Amino acid sequence: MYNPRWPYTFSVVKESLDENGLPVTDEEGNPVEDEMALEKVIYDSQWNPTRGADGKFATESVTVMPWGYRTSTGGMRTSGEVIVADYKISCPMFLTELPTGTVLRMTDAVHTFRVKVIKMTTYNWGTNIWCDNILN
Repeated sequence: MYNPRWPYTFSVVKESLDENGLPVTDEEGNPVEDEMALEKVIYDSQWNPTRGADGKFATESVTVMPWGYRTSTGGMRTSGEVIVADYKISCPMFLTELPTGTVLRMTDAVHTFRVKVIKMTTYNWGTNIWCDNILN
């Protein structure tokens, strides 16, 4: 279901490792990345989070999440602490924890790029992620 608040997509990627723990590369020597599944909360037609009979959020496993820009300047504040990040993005609520340094492959209207997570906070309406560009 499309929501104009989240017009773009991202996936969580991690380096693919072989049985010896060494990075897997393609025929050109570039690292191969695997997409990580996220536990996304299911929303109803009015974009309210749904709950199961047990009162817990109803979820589904996804590898691609919608997102939208919230801020693209450094030094954002949240709950009294200063967070220095290149971007603050918003996405639907998901329950998978993303530790600092997790890599996201982001696609917006112009290009695909990679960022690393600085902080993630989940609220009752969605998830905010602060992240920095990864310059290759």
